[in-house]
Amino acid sequence: MSKAPKPMNPAQIQSLKQIHTLFQRGQIAQARTRAEKELTKHPKVGAFHAMLAMILTGQGERARAEFHADKAVALDPKNADILTTRASIHASADEHEQARTLYEKALSLQPDHPGALSGLGNALSELGLYERAREIMTKVWKRNPTFPDPLVNLALLELDTTRAKHAIELLRDPPPPLDQHPNVLNLYALAHSYDDNVTPEQTFEAHERFGRAIATHVPSKSDHTNDPDPDRKLRVGLLTPDLRRHSIAYFLEPILEHHDRASIELHGFMTSNAVDEVTERFKQHCDHWHDLFGSTLFEMRDRIIEQNIDVLIELNGHFSGHKLSVFAMRPAPVQITHIGYANTTGMRTIDARFVDDITDPAPRADALASERLVRLDPCFLCYRPNEDAPNPSDPDPDRPVTIGSFNNLMKLSEKSIACWARILNDRPNTRLLLKASKLANDELRNELIDRFNALGIDPDRLDLRARATSLIDHLSMYNEIDLALDTFPYTGTTTTCEALWMGVPVLTLLGDSHAGRVSASLLSAAGLEGLTATTTDEYHDIALAHIDQGLRSGQARSDLRARVAQSPLLDAPAYTPKWESAVRDQWRAWCASKRSRANA
Repeated sequence: MSKAPKPMNPAQIQSLKQIHTLFQRGQIAQARTRAEKELTKHPKVGAFHAMLAMILTGQGERARAEFHADKAVALDPKNADILTTRASIHASADEHEQARTLYEKALSLQPDHPGALSGLGNALSELGLYERAREIMTKVWKRNPTFPDPLVNLALLELDTTRAKHAIELLRDPPPPLDQHPNVLNLYALAHSYDDNVTPEQTFEAHERFGRAIATHVPSKSDHTNDPDPDRKLRVGLLTPDLRRHSIAYFLEPILEHHDRASIELHGFMTSNAVDEVTERFKQHCDHWHDLFGSTLFEMRDRIIEQNIDVLIELNGHFSGHKLSVFAMRPAPVQITHIGYANTTGMRTIDARFVDDITDPAPRADALASERLVRLDPCFLCYRPNEDAPNPSDPDPDRPVTIGSFNNLMKLSEKSIACWARILNDRPNTRLLLKASKLANDELRNELIDRFNALGIDPDRLDLRARATSLIDHLSMYNEIDLALDTFPYTGTTTTCEALWMGVPVLTLLGDSHAGRVSASLLSAAGLEGLTATTTDEYHDIALAHIDQGLRSGQARSDLRARVAQSPLLDAPAYTPKWESAVRDQWRAWCASKRSRANA
């Protein structure tokens, strides 16, 4: 029998608390130095190994983190804190079953351990055991009503399982200090894009709440010393975790490939370690590359300032991995948001947002944006199809006419389902194909089947599929549908472009906010305005007209691809100078303001 570990002495406990405080404050380098120093003196204290493992995980040193975490467990196998740390490292590597086992072991030792309970709820959610996850997350939240993570985790589960309304209700009026917590308000803002019951004004206010809160949490720089020459070569930075195979890449890469290197010096600031062959292409497009994974927000800010960036571009909005806190500190004199988020950021430190006349018609849209709206017409995006996309093909002649949607399940609102069910009821020989990663989960599949069944749709008419095994398989699946149905109030972007490229027309409903109008802009740029409906009745009627045309032939699909290929939607050489001009205009505005202040 192994000996029980020797209890930590008061000095060791105090040192561990100090290291943890440094870690929580984002002083990662100092925390690591202290932890490594303590381990040289106390190599058999499991808690120091666990603390260093947490730090190393945040810095992306997975192998070393696992070594120290395993060492901690070996030294102190009945310590719930250590087991929870090891479980969290499994979770960070998407090893959720292993994480679940260790969280449960920790809870067998300490049934009320908050970290283990919270972690178990997240692991169960990732494993698709939503009801049990919801039960545990609710329990943790009620026990810790003033801690942000339990509330955010529960609300995120609701959003992920198509319950945007419930997520908003949870987050609307949290107790202090959560009513000013950026993580809570970030998710509150994000959830508004998915709820078909909120107004654009309510959505704007939710984003403004976030903007007001984040402004009080970090200092904002105002004394930029950049040379205010309006026509000199600009240093433009891209700050994002998604310079990789990601939907953003389809719209960003054509800009970078065609940008004028004589007028723009491009800096890529990569904040994740999820690199791939697309990352390598982005590196080639950039003049300078900065790996910021593992850096604190303040270290990111300082690196951007050190590089003397003139214009910093934000690409994620309120989605996971965003660095809006860095933009709140204004490390660059001009800051722009583009591509990745279908709404205002709510932040006054972001100067401009690139849109177009369809997504954000003046003057109403201007009043519902914290940024200056800069319109890049005819479309604010330029698409680059995947070079490995298969050719459109003839449909199986024995299958029924099929309508479908490959959008994220979070976008599947009650109004979308009701409209689609009406179409299916009026064309009883038509099938609906839905593909989304979450449909691998039996709970969500059965719930979706029940929702359609309640509207008169037999389960046999639904073809529900999970994530495809490869991108080629995913794109090939478009050959199995004859008409793509866009979701609302949050429409598609990449999915809309992919469907068009695979020769499938996309039917959209024109909404009353940017999130509800992107597909309309994409369709207009492709010369397909007739696929944009302005009412659900019109949406229904257009769908029936397409269904009545029967199976969509391979020739019709190829013809649509050729049409899209020749449209402004794919014309990067024409689009990029407009994008560069818009960036330059924002820089000139800052230069004029700088000179005006200097002369005042």
